[in-house]
This record gives sequence, structure tokens and C-alpha cells, in this order.
Amino acid sequence: MKVSRLSSPPRARPDRYWKYSHSPASLSRLLQERELRGNARVIDAACQGHGSLVRRLRCEAVLRGHSGCVNTLQWNESGRLLASGSDDTKVVVWSYAQHKQQQVIESGHRLNIFAVCFVPGTDDHVLATGAMDNDVRVHYAPFRADSSKLFRVHRDRVKDIGTSWAVPKVFWTAAEDGLVFQFDLRALPKAGGSCDTADASGVLINLGKDRKGRVLRGMGIVTHPLDPTKVALACGDFYTRMYDRRMLRVQQHMSSARSAGTTLPMEVFAPPHLHLDACCSSKEQRFHDKSHGTSIQFSSDGAEILANYHNDHIYLFKVGKKETVVFSKDNKTEPQIQPLPWLNGAHMDEPELLVDLHLEGVQMLHEQGKEALMRNQYTRALKSLNVACGARGVVEMTATQRKELHHDCAKAYLERLWNADGYLAAVHCKKALELDPNDREVELTYIHALNLGKRKPQAKWQARRYKEKYPDHEEDVASFLNGTASPGRVAQAARRTFRLYQSSDEDNSSSSEEEQPTTGNQNDHSGDDLPDDDDGFWEGNLVNSTPVNCDVLRRYIGYCNVQTDIKEASFFGKNDAYIIAGSDDGCALVWDKATGELVNAIEADADIVNCVQPHPFDACLATSGIENVIRLWTPTSEDENTPTAAKLEDILTKNQTQMDDAAESFEGAMHNMVRLVFQAGGDHQAIQECATS
Repeated sequence: MKVSRLSSPPRARPDRYWKYSHSPASLSRLLQERELRGNARVIDAACQGHGSLVRRLRCEAVLRGHSGCVNTLQWNESGRLLASGSDDTKVVVWSYAQHKQQQVIESGHRLNIFAVCFVPGTDDHVLATGAMDNDVRVHYAPFRADSSKLFRVHRDRVKDIGTSWAVPKVFWTAAEDGLVFQFDLRALPKAGGSCDTADASGVLINLGKDRKGRVLRGMGIVTHPLDPTKVALACGDFYTRMYDRRMLRVQQHMSSARSAGTTLPMEVFAPPHLHLDACCSSKEQRFHDKSHGTSIQFSSDGAEILANYHNDHIYLFKVGKKETVVFSKDNKTEPQIQPLPWLNGAHMDEPELLVDLHLEGVQMLHEQGKEALMRNQYTRALKSLNVACGARGVVEMTATQRKELHHDCAKAYLERLWNADGYLAAVHCKKALELDPNDREVELTYIHALNLGKRKPQAKWQARRYKEKYPDHEEDVASFLNGTASPGRVAQAARRTFRLYQSSDEDNSSSSEEEQPTTGNQNDHSGDDLPDDDDGFWEGNLVNSTPVNCDVLRRYIGYCNVQTDIKEASFFGKNDAYIIAGSDDGCALVWDKATGELVNAIEADADIVNCVQPHPFDACLATSGIENVIRLWTPTSEDENTPTAAKLEDILTKNQTQMDDAAESFEGAMHNMVRLVFQAGGDHQAIQECATS
């Protein structure tokens, strides 16, 4: 099968300061450009997110006023005020200019506050909060105890509150009961949730249930920065859903809202290795189900969505991305135009912009990658190999050279085997096989990638094709055909010298239930009945009757997100040039958005960093976590104070190792904690502060 992408015009530049955002110009050069050419607004934005400033972030102020973990931070529209909510059930409003408390609000909540917001159109005189006690409260200036209103409209914890500057006096709450409730200050509901005014306050969205039949949980909500009719949610599974409010009707009565069907989204996003798992084993699907979004953010122009995943990485999606792939099958005289699922996210680790390297430079990077691979430095190897794959000079390579480049990428991914690495290894094998369909070593590596990706039916199917194609090498795939394949045997058969993770051996001794997927294509093709290709194995089901956009633009690796489920990731800088996120190691990590490279690690908490909120206008970052303080970070250090490249690589590796180790045991630990709470009598007071979820 021949595959080629339709030639398309260069990618649209979403902002006028594109050349300033992606050029290596120094700050002095940018300031000179502003003086000579004008464009003050766009150059100021580029300066705010300039790499030299990101590498000079230091703690300017520590805001003290809470006595518990600070779970939520929110700037007001002008950036003059910062609101914080804590386990101590207090809301503190801080003055950004003075770094002092301006108002302390006794919220009335009985448990940890998870969400706070300034209600738009109220001149910051009204705040709303949501908490672990399932309650939503609205607080009016002068913020006395008797000036707050209580609403018990949710049956589970309220995790986030969304607002839009274009919709005054309205906010939306997302809770773990799977409902999104709309509040309009001009027609607030009764305490129990019912409302007498149509299309004012009431249930806006019912998330429904996941693929296992469990009620979805509202974990994060955000509105489109330019189009207030669009709202996106992190939903407690690995799908991010975007809705159009114009197509929704507010339900005035809670009973009718809960009995109504699932609200259909306009677009659904998911990482490809999680969504395209119809042919994965049951155990692997259950492992995928542990990954869920903990926060969601739009870029400043609304063209991209950043999804932060518990037990996985951070992923960047293009909103409304529809890419056409053309391919021709042997039995077709005309090309068929339809998407190839396995191409989704194929370039998520390659640079956003083509690297200006010619053939010699690409070959040098390839050699560097191979040397790092031989030294078991897999992350370093992938860095060189992915840059080579995204360089202009790759088109100057022969088909054999490109095949070897993709094959080496696949081997490096298989060795590292972090989340999504098995999927990307299979993708690179398929790319290599497009260049040379008869390379036996690549085909064997592809079978190995499918096996390590827990795609056992697909691996068995591919092994049968291998046996028919290379009868003299039947021994290479005998273990796959009889169901006793282990990574060590596959490595020996492929004559590889690189080490294989022992963790992948666990599934090979699992029960027969683990060997078969629960959904998708399970046809046991045999003999001459084998299909011409395996594209049917790379499929995912519709979600809420909606096709899933799983063509990831970029992923950001290096943080650990298993200890809490309120961890945030955000764009940093007015030009969105950087991505920043909290981590379980107590650092706020910073990545270059275009390349995915980890460029800084800020020690922002003694335990865990949950909240990262960039200032709306200034080059300032507010962070909080398990400690009871808030830290403000500004680029005021005289020298760059980032960790060395070796230290950053060490942070990346340790965090990923910790996430892999903790993922298996965390769910059982949480069940034990819940059991102990109920044994203590079920009283809310039995729940400790700083609960990890």
C-alpha cells in the first residue's frame, strides 16, 4: 500500500508576532526592532516569553496566610488581584502590587476548597467557590459571613469553575457527579438547584458514562478565549470534550437533568495510544483507563488545547484539525481518500518547525542517535533521531537511509517504553516498511512493538504473515504464534543488543482474559484468509457519537502526575511560547512549546506543585501546592539559574520512573484510604487535609 499526504499550503501563522516568537533573537535585538519598526505590542509579547527570561525565574515573593494546602489560584481580569482557596476553607484575595492580603473570606465550606473564581462583570465584587463538600458558594462584597449564598446542586466534589469575559455575571461549575451547572447571578437557582427562570441557571451538560459504564467526573473546565460559546472539559477519562453552548439547553430541574441522556460534544480529543486500543489486551485497556485529564487550557488564540493527564504526559491538540491522507490499495484503481489511524500523533516528538539541516547534518544526527542508543541513553538518542526525522535534509536521504532512521527510532522507543512509546515504535516501523516492505528485521521489530504495546491479536496476526513470508525464519515468531512470547526471546531472535524492560513480562503470564481485547476487531485470521494490511487493527470507537481527534501536535514529557488529581498545566507568556506544569517532585517544569524540550525546573514546593497560574499580562508565575504558601516567580535573576542539561535529563528520567512505579499501586492505596475513612465512621472530619485526590 502506497501512502502519501496531500500537498498543503504552509501552516497558517496564528499571530502577527510569529517571527519574534520563533527566532533566536536576543532581548536587546528585539528591543532594537521595536525602536526601529514599532510593533510594540507584538514585540513586548515576544519579550515576555523570551527564553532568557524563562531561564531567569526566581522567587520574588512568598504569600503567607493559609494554614492548609493551597489547591486553587485565580487571577482577576486585570491581574491586580489573586484569589486562592485552601484546605483551611478560607479564600484569600491578594494584592499583586503589594504582595499582601487584601481580603480574607470565611467561605463557609466544610472541606477543602478546590475552585475559586472572580465572577465576570461584577468589578471583582463577587467570587464563587466549589469544594470537597459538594457545595457551591457565592460570596458578595464586603464578604461577611452573612453575605454568602449556598447552593447544593452537586452530589460529588466540585473540582473547577469556568468563566468567560464575554459572558458577564455567569459561571459554570464542573463536579465529579458528571454535571456542569450554569449559574447566572441575575437569576440564581434555589438552594437545591431548581430555577424558575428558563435558560438562566441550571444543568448545562451531563457528561454521561465512560466506556466501562462509570459516571464521568468533571475535573476541569475552560472557555474559549475568543468564542465564549465553546467550552472544553476534562472528564475523568482520557477524553477531552468540547461543547457548543448554542446547541445546549439549560435544564431547570435537577431530576430531569440527571435522567436526561448524555450531552453530545462537538469535538473530542484523546492521545492516540489511549484511544486506538481496540485490539489491546484487557489489562492494557484497564491501565489506559487510569489515565485521565486533570486540567485543560486553550491557547491565547483558541486554536490549540493543552490537556494534562494523570498517570501520563501533557498533550497539545489542534482544535478542529482535519488532515486528509491519500492511499491506494492494490485492488483499487483510484486513490481512496480517508484517514489512516496509525498516522495520528506520528510527529508528536518531532520539532514543530523543520530544522534547517541538509543531508550531512541529518546523517550526523543519525549517528549521534545510534551512538546514544548503544550506550543505553534512550532519551538522548530519541532527541537526536527525532530532530533528524524533522529536518529538511531528510528528503535528500535514500530510501534505505530513511528506513534505517525510522528503524532506529523504533528501537529506541521500545527500549525506553514510556507512555505512548510503544505506539510510536509501531508507527516508525510502519513508516520504515513503507520504504521497504521486505525488510525482515523491521518486520520483526514491528511484531515486537505490537507485543510490548499489549496488542497481542495484532502481533499474532503479523507473526503469521511473517511466517508465511519467511518460512526459513519461522523460529523467530514461534513464541508469538504459540502465545509464549517474551521480550527477551524476541530481542534474541532479532539479534538486538539493547535491554528490555522486565515490566513488560507481566502480561505474558496473565490469564486468558488478558489475552483477548474486550472490544474491536477480534477476528482470528488464519491461513490464506489474512487481510492485505493491518489498518483495521488501528481503530477506535466513536465517543458520544463523535469522531475522536487524536492527532497530537506535541507531547511534553518529564513531570510526574500520580499523587494528586488537581495538577495544572498552562501556556506561559503572551505568545504561548512555553508550557508550564506542576509535578509530584515539588517542581514547576517549563518546556519549549515548539520543540517539547524541557528547559527549566523551578523548585516551587517542598512536596508537590499543583497550581501554576501565569499572570495575564506580566512575566510572572504564581505557584502553590502541598505547602500552605503561594510563591510568585519573576525573571529578575541576574544570571540564568536553570539546572544543567544533565540535571534536567535526570529529573525527566526520575519522574517518569516514579510515575511508572506508582501507577500500579496508587489505585489500591486510594481504595484502602477510602476504606479506612468509612471504618472511622464516615464522618467528613476523618478525611485528612491535603487529600491527594
